[in-house]
Amino acid sequence: MNVGKKIRSLRTAKLMTQSELAGTHITRNMLSYIENGSAQPSLSTLVYLAGRLNVPVGFLLAEEGDEILYEKMNGLANVKQAFRQGDYAGCRSLCHSAFSEPDDEICLLLAECDLEIATEAFWQGKIRQSCKMLDEALQYASETVYRMPHIMATAEIYFRFMERISPTLYSEHPELSEPVFPLAETPFCAYVNALDAIDSGNLQPAKDYPEKFEEHSFFGRHLQVRTFMMQKDHRAAKEVLQSLLQAGEPLNEVELYLVLCDLETCCRETEDFKGAYQYAGEKMQLLEQLLKD
Repeated sequence: MNVGKKIRSLRTAKLMTQSELAGTHITRNMLSYIENGSAQPSLSTLVYLAGRLNVPVGFLLAEEGDEILYEKMNGLANVKQAFRQGDYAGCRSLCHSAFSEPDDEICLLLAECDLEIATEAFWQGKIRQSCKMLDEALQYASETVYRMPHIMATAEIYFRFMERISPTLYSEHPELSEPVFPLAETPFCAYVNALDAIDSGNLQPAKDYPEKFEEHSFFGRHLQVRTFMMQKDHRAAKEVLQSLLQAGEPLNEVELYLVLCDLETCCRETEDFKGAYQYAGEKMQLLEQLLKD
C-alpha cells in the first residue's frame, strides 16, 4: 500500500473528511492528489499528516512487511491499559480493531480476555455466550507459542459443569478432548470435582471442602445438599435448599437453577408432589432463559 492509500485508509477509519485532515497546512485538493497518488508529500507534510492521524511517520513510509509492527506500536499501549484496568471487553475490542493480523502477544491477550469474559458471562446466566467465548479463548491459546494450560483447564472445568445444565452445552474445540493440565484448586474447581466424586459414590471430597474453602458459601452448602441426597436424607437436603432460597443474598441464575433442580427431586422423594410440580415448572422456565442465545 503506497503512502497516499495509507493516508486515505487511516483518515476514513477515523471518520475524518479531507478538509479536517488537511487543516491549514495544505489544501484539500492537494490532499486529494496525495491520496490518489498523483502527488508526493514533502517530509514536513508527512510529519504534519502523521500527527493529525496519530501514527508514527515511519508507519506512512514503512514497507508492507513493516506495517504490522507500526500498527502494533501504535495500538498496544491502549490495549495494555485496558487489560490492566480489567476492561476485558474493551481490550478485546481494541485488539480486534487495531490488529488485522494478531501476533503471539495479541493472541495471548485475546485468550485471557475471552476467558475472563466467558466466566463472567457464565455467572450472569449468559451460558451460550460463555460457551462461545471459552471456545474462542481456546482457539487463541492454540495460536500462540506461549504455554497457557490454565486456559484449557478452566474451560474443561466449566464445560464439565455446564453438561449438568444441558447436553447442548459443549466445547467445539478438538483439543479439549485431550488430557488437560490440572488446574490449581480454586473453590469452583474443587466444587465441580466434589460433585463428580459424589456422583461416583465418593463423599470424601465434599466432606473435605469446608476445611479448604468457606463452609457457608453456596458451593459448600450445595455439596452438603448433594451429600444428604446421596445418603437418601432428602428431608435434610430440602431444608438446606429452602434456606438457600431464603438467604439474604439472592442467588444468581445458575445457582438458582441448581437449587430448583434439587428441590424438585427432594419434593418428589418426600412425596411433596405439589412442590415437585411447582419447582419443575420454575426450573424449566429458568432453563429456557439460561439457554437463550
